[in-house]
Amino acid sequence: MGKAGKIWFFSALTLFIVFIWASIQTFRPVRDVQPEDVMKIEGVVTDLKEGSGLDIVITLQNDDHYYYINRGLQHSLSLEKLQETILQKKVTLYGIKRWTIFTRDKNMGHISKLMIDKNVLYNEINNDTHEKTTK
Repeated sequence: MGKAGKIWFFSALTLFIVFIWASIQTFRPVRDVQPEDVMKIEGVVTDLKEGSGLDIVITLQNDDHYYYINRGLQHSLSLEKLQETILQKKVTLYGIKRWTIFTRDKNMGHISKLMIDKNVLYNEINNDTHEKTTK
C-alpha cells in the first residue's frame, strides 16, 4: 500500500470512528439520571398534549425546543390534571443535558423533573433532593 492509500485508509477509519461515536451518543437511552445530567429550563406553558408512546409533550412560550415527559401517562400524571395545573403558568423543567448531532446546544428535550412554584409534579432524577415519582 502506497503513501496515498495509507492516508486514505486512516482518514476513512477516523471518519468511521467519529460516525460510530456520534451515533452511539445520539441514540443512547436515558437511564439512571443524576442531578449533574440535567439543565434547568424555565418558561410559561402554552400547550400540553399527548405524544406518541404515551409521552406528554410540553410547549413553552418563545422556545423552539421539543419538550416531553417520556411515557408520562404511565406515571401518576394525567393530561387533564396537568392542563389545569400548569397551562399558561410558569414552570421549571429539568431536561437532560447531552450533546448529540441533533442537539448541539445540549438540550435534549427529555424532561426528568417538572416543577411549578415549589411543588414537584414529576421527578425521575436519582439522588435528587426531591422524591422520585413512582408509576
